[in-house]
Amino acid sequence: MKISRRKFFFYFFGTLFFVDKKHQLLSSSCCSVNHSFFGTSKLIENNVQNNFLSDLQQKNLHKFIAIVVPHQGEVYEKARTISYNHLLESWSTNKNSNKQHKLEAYLDLLQKYSQELTKKDFYLLSLPEGTNIVKRTEDQKIFQDLLNQILSTFYNDKEVWTAIGYPGPSMNENGKYLGGYVNKGFDQLDW
Repeated sequence: MKISRRKFFFYFFGTLFFVDKKHQLLSSSCCSVNHSFFGTSKLIENNVQNNFLSDLQQKNLHKFIAIVVPHQGEVYEKARTISYNHLLESWSTNKNSNKQHKLEAYLDLLQKYSQELTKKDFYLLSLPEGTNIVKRTEDQKIFQDLLNQILSTFYNDKEVWTAIGYPGPSMNENGKYLGGYVNKGFDQLDW
């Protein structure tokens, strides 16, 4: 998965914009809840049940998220859990069963490739082994859908911003200018 910095930042800031707009819309509803990492799963709180993925498929989805977002550390684990819960919630509540079947088929494909190449379950693979298998599926639309949804959820977590040293957006929710990207933003990161 080779992606240029320019493309990464384009997608990153685009997702931040749309996720922020979605968050503003959802936070104005009567049912918004601030979910804590140590609290119960968002799926349980919203009474959503994952009734379409097997245990193996769920483990493979966790591994897929760990491969596309390979950062190490507790805050990243939390963000991966948030991404996983968000993914399951959005796909579980989707009325389109075809979309659910595509996710199941994709996770089964990862499992099949893993068994063919390594004779191990996908979720047990090392990061390099898993990455090689995921690279074989990059051209599929379901891969792009999953990747975009995971990255938009993952990189919109303010604790992740703190962990990687990103000081935050150039404007707050109310549109107040906070200094712009010339003096504040990704140019301050050491990567």
